[in-house]
Amino acid sequence: MDDSLSFESFFEGAKKAAHRAMDDHGRSEHDEFALHAGVAVEKLAKAVLVSKNPLYIADIRNADMMLYLGNHLQLPAEKVRTAGAKEAIARLRRIGVLPQQDPQLDLLIEMRNGAAHATPDSTLAKGMISPLARTIETMLGDLGTPLDGFWERWTKAVQDAVNEQEDQVFRDVHLRIAQARHAFEDRFIGLPPEIKEQLLKSPQPRAEEHWIRELQIRDHSVVVLKSASGTCPACGGEGLLAFEPVAFTPGATTFKATGFGCYLCSFEVSGSDELAVLREAHVPDLMNSMTVTHGRTSPPEDLAMGEPQAG
Repeated sequence: MDDSLSFESFFEGAKKAAHRAMDDHGRSEHDEFALHAGVAVEKLAKAVLVSKNPLYIADIRNADMMLYLGNHLQLPAEKVRTAGAKEAIARLRRIGVLPQQDPQLDLLIEMRNGAAHATPDSTLAKGMISPLARTIETMLGDLGTPLDGFWERWTKAVQDAVNEQEDQVFRDVHLRIAQARHAFEDRFIGLPPEIKEQLLKSPQPRAEEHWIRELQIRDHSVVVLKSASGTCPACGGEGLLAFEPVAFTPGATTFKATGFGCYLCSFEVSGSDELAVLREAHVPDLMNSMTVTHGRTSPPEDLAMGEPQAG
């Protein structure tokens, strides 16, 4: 029998596809994500079937395949056919490995099959992390394989993705942290460690994003203040907080944090809910608000920043 139909081949193929799917998701390449996620599920499903009996992956439309898989018949490569993704999943359902009903898993496989012909809905594809992680966890449990034996560096992100004790905002933020971290680390593969360290210590590269100079005050208009403010939880570099004004007096403006971004690894969060997750889990000293004292006509670079109001 062809080695490509062995348990080891299916398992390693599933792991490679799953890791690529996580990379795709982090780059918002949702068509590629749907394709690789579906491939990962299909290959791991076949690995589980082979672990029970190699005949279980046979395409039932070709009787010769059972003889081939039983090592009683030779077939040319072009005639070797195994069950498709839907059939492999159906067989695991019939023997009790996967749940009988899982609309999200079915949708993921449909998106995978359509990815080669049309771009899947980005919103739907983005939410397919959960069925991918959940299904793979179930199949790994049947194999007796620990999560980190399959997911490796993605293990924590996958665990967060299926953590029903936390809300969707928590899961999204933690996933984006992991995706940004791994994408950043991958940029330095094969390079001396000091290259990464030098980059992390380098100053902000764009003058318009340097410290408080970006602040502009306009009457009755939204003002955004970006200020170096704490360590990025993804790459360890210094990120920038974005603020919007929430209160005005003749001598001061109070700003509230509305987002955080890192130019080094492109990690971003926006809105009070995502900032709350970031602050509670990763950067507790991240400023929540600040007061800037000023005169009515002071230019932005002459503004004096007041005491940050944490919390």
